[in-house]
Amino acid sequence: MRRALRGTNRALCGLALVALLSGCVPWDPSPPPAPSATGAGFPCPAVERPTADSPRPVVASGRVGVGRVSYPLAPAPFEAPSNVDYIPFANLVGAQHANVERSTASSMGWDAVVLLARLSSVDGAWGAQRAAEVVAQCSLSMTWLGIDYHPRVTRDEASVVDGHEAWIRVTELSFTVPGIRASTEVQTVIILQTEGESYAYLSYLPDTAPQLKPVLDATREGLRVA
Repeated sequence: MRRALRGTNRALCGLALVALLSGCVPWDPSPPPAPSATGAGFPCPAVERPTADSPRPVVASGRVGVGRVSYPLAPAPFEAPSNVDYIPFANLVGAQHANVERSTASSMGWDAVVLLARLSSVDGAWGAQRAAEVVAQCSLSMTWLGIDYHPRVTRDEASVVDGHEAWIRVTELSFTVPGIRASTEVQTVIILQTEGESYAYLSYLPDTAPQLKPVLDATREGLRVA
């Protein structure tokens, strides 16, 4: 996943291809992107900048807690959990990034990502299958702005997470970005339904970081409901 629009406080470096400013800044000062649409035509919520009052994930006993759901804390090279990242309809986010390719004056850089979010809507209205589609497509359309990527869904089926109904959607992405060695990436989305609440798990694994696959597998397989 590219480092631009990923919502961390680390510097974002420009790339003319995607109309980013040259130089590094903690946040893109331009207005948040307007709502875009998924391949199915659904309007995606705009990126919202966090505030000092934004809720944060809870890190305790080696786990990252977001509401009633938690996952095993991803170790280094993943950064400490942050509440800053984009996922549609989220009202609480816990995310970790591992830099795979550093940003330079001519390259935006690239990350592996694990993210857990509590959703304020979407799942309860549409069901887990449709929610997984919208979360997957909105996350791509809003965070991959300016990149010509080609998605291929390789898994889209009902699942069970810690005894709760869930839906998993796995998408393989192919792309070519100047200055980036990665050319494919796997996006995994899980929608988990608990009593009265819905949660989304999301991860990105680029082909240039196969050593991080066991770590992401552990976060996914270690999802637990309190």
